[in-house]
Amino acid sequence: MGRKVFVSYKYSDTQVQDLGVYEDTIWGRIKVQTIVRHYVDKLQEKIGRDNINLGEKDGESLADFSDVYIETELKRKIRQCSITIILLSKGMKTNIPEEEQWIPWEVSYSLRTVPSGSNTKQMNAILGVVLPDESGTYDWYYETDSYCNCITHHTSKLFKILRDNTFNILDKKFRECNGKNIYINEEPSFLKTIRWDKFMSAYNYYIEKAIEIKNNKDAYDVHINMD
Repeated sequence: MGRKVFVSYKYSDTQVQDLGVYEDTIWGRIKVQTIVRHYVDKLQEKIGRDNINLGEKDGESLADFSDVYIETELKRKIRQCSITIILLSKGMKTNIPEEEQWIPWEVSYSLRTVPSGSNTKQMNAILGVVLPDESGTYDWYYETDSYCNCITHHTSKLFKILRDNTFNILDKKFRECNGKNIYINEEPSFLKTIRWDKFMSAYNYYIEKAIEIKNNKDAYDVHINMD
């Protein structure tokens, strides 16, 4: 694994497929509810803990933090990484304003080119890994249309900065089917997304694909701000 990865995720989201997680307690070994943090554990096992920097902490809101503090924290965590993986989960968006949640800030900082001491932090590639919901499916985000042989992405489920970086290729190419305009660009989005199961079976391939898209960033209308 040659890439340093930053992982952005909603720590305590429970709207994910059960992984059969057990923990040792003073009462013995008990089964606990699966949360997104348990998927991060699986990711660390696959990629290697030394290759990963992590984002959000449990229950940590940004409401009481200054922009300077937030940027300092993100600079420390993200500056050594070349790609940011966002674990997209069904319950990651809450009623808290987006500017008070870690994920939008982490994505925004990942996309910036920022001086950092004697060096400059370059833009990270970004890759969205879609987690299965409680039913074990990906239908909350992907909707397959077998008639038109296409997949609809429910981007309304994403934070705005993520929505803004989907289907944002400048040279848009379409085919028409059943009243729909369907993208035929090979990679129409700067934010590439992939199912969790497919990512885990070929993670290096998808990481390098996201890097390839980032290296072709001038082909996209990249949005780096949350507003």
